[in-house]
Amino acid sequence: MRAVNLLPADASQRKSIRKEDPAVVVGSALGAIVLVALVAGFLNVHGKVNADQKRLTAVQTELAKLSETKRAAPVASSAPAQVQPIIPVPQVVSEQQPRLDAIASAMSTRIAWDRILREFSLVLPSDVSLSSMTLTAPVAPAPGLPVTGSPQQGLVIAGTTYSYDAVARLLSRLMLVPDLTNVTLASSSASAATSTAPSVVSFSISAGVKGAPAPPPVVTTTATTTATTDTTTGTGP
Repeated sequence: MRAVNLLPADASQRKSIRKEDPAVVVGSALGAIVLVALVAGFLNVHGKVNADQKRLTAVQTELAKLSETKRAAPVASSAPAQVQPIIPVPQVVSEQQPRLDAIASAMSTRIAWDRILREFSLVLPSDVSLSSMTLTAPVAPAPGLPVTGSPQQGLVIAGTTYSYDAVARLLSRLMLVPDLTNVTLASSSASAATSTAPSVVSFSISAGVKGAPAPPPVVTTTATTTATTDTTTGTGP
């Protein structure tokens, strides 16, 4: 029997003409791109590895040459090198000693006023009011010169309070200050109390400063006058 095609004409044409799926096309393209990227990356890494291997071989060769050169060189003496002492310049040494002496002299007579004021503020009673404070650095006169008057005190204060007991309490506290010495009450007076104001005691206190140069002792010079009497003896003719 002769074969007969029972399908319609348009159905057979659609079967013969098949369209490609877009997803398949895109997937194939991506796969090809990834494969190309992997191949390129492998070739790049392989080239870097070869270059690093060449540099490592060159460094090892250079190190081997240096080791052979070091072994061939004579062994140096292990004795330590003698260090030449630094000899100071005589002019510097001659100028250094006077400066050191001047600094030592200045530091020995230095008065720390900040420490004295801090210690004074700690012992000042709350019921005492100061009207004046004088801080003087005592200076010793030059050797050989006579001492005129009393030595100048380092600390002189004047103020007021409400009783002599407060003045005595201030004196006792000032005697406890380590940097003060010879704390003396110079003067004190009390005003008469009135109906509007209580009695007020005015005082003045002086004190020396430890570490200040002490004045030299007074040198008393006694002048001795020797009278010479000439006796003339006359002989008559």
